[in-house]
Amino acid sequence: MTLKKPDARYEKPIYSSAHFSIDIDGMGKEFPTLRSVDGGGVQAEVIGHQIGVQTEVYGEIFRQLGKPKYADIKLTLGLADATPFWSWVSETLKGTPTRKNGAIIAADYNYKERARRKFEQAMIVGVGFPKWDANAKEQANITITLAVEKVTFEKAEDNKITPKSESETKQKQILACNFTLTFEGFDTIRVTKVDPMEIKVKTIEHHHGNRIEPLKVPGRIEWPNLVFYVPEVDAEKLRLLHNQQMAGQERKPGVAGRSALLTFHNNKKEEKGSMKLMGLQIFNVSAEKGDATSEEMKLTKVECAIESIEEFKLA
Repeated sequence: MTLKKPDARYEKPIYSSAHFSIDIDGMGKEFPTLRSVDGGGVQAEVIGHQIGVQTEVYGEIFRQLGKPKYADIKLTLGLADATPFWSWVSETLKGTPTRKNGAIIAADYNYKERARRKFEQAMIVGVGFPKWDANAKEQANITITLAVEKVTFEKAEDNKITPKSESETKQKQILACNFTLTFEGFDTIRVTKVDPMEIKVKTIEHHHGNRIEPLKVPGRIEWPNLVFYVPEVDAEKLRLLHNQQMAGQERKPGVAGRSALLTFHNNKKEEKGSMKLMGLQIFNVSAEKGDATSEEMKLTKVECAIESIEEFKLA
């Protein structure tokens, strides 16, 4: 019996999207494997136009592609693994974003590179922080959004990405339950949950000359609201502060608002990072729905507007 020779088109094995990494300006070995990658696609608008007179029934319509559009790239990784991004993120939060070139690398189960997406002139336009919950056991992840001016799909190189050892992962892992949130002047408030926050930078597209891709320029920073939950018994001081702010008695013109410090740590209670929120203004304090059959702790939801993040560091 003679076996047929496999078609050359199918000689490359199919692989699952098991591991991802990123290479930025030749610093790929310093960056960890990513939990997920989304976006980075390329598309163009199809433009139709008609030339000359109509034929018997329909006019002859020619189609051509317009300018390409490159979708933002979203990277999700563990908060403890984001150290290489921290200086880049800090520059963005200070209003002085920088641009970098790099590539997204997709690898198979054996960490062998199988695909590569090269991007140019990328800048950070979004930083998403996880939901903190005292009852959560999952890993705290951070999402970084990159606005890119050009993306090209290239042939994979014959090398492997660097995997993270299990001991290093366990040592640096930060769970979503390991956090503290303290307020200026309020040391006894027990915060049980903090909703996810995302800092966004508005992107402005500028078309000029014979350039096919639009130039992306950073706009203003949009700071998120801080939303957290405290036990009903700890909400009295916050309600009093809220009433004072609603009456215009808390803050005077030219005086900075209150600050809050969000700190996260590992299972050994070792501090791994923090961020200081400035100019807090409480605009809503509301009790959760009451239910006579519920056995859960009664919580109060507090919503605050913030003006900036002054300190943003990771150990």
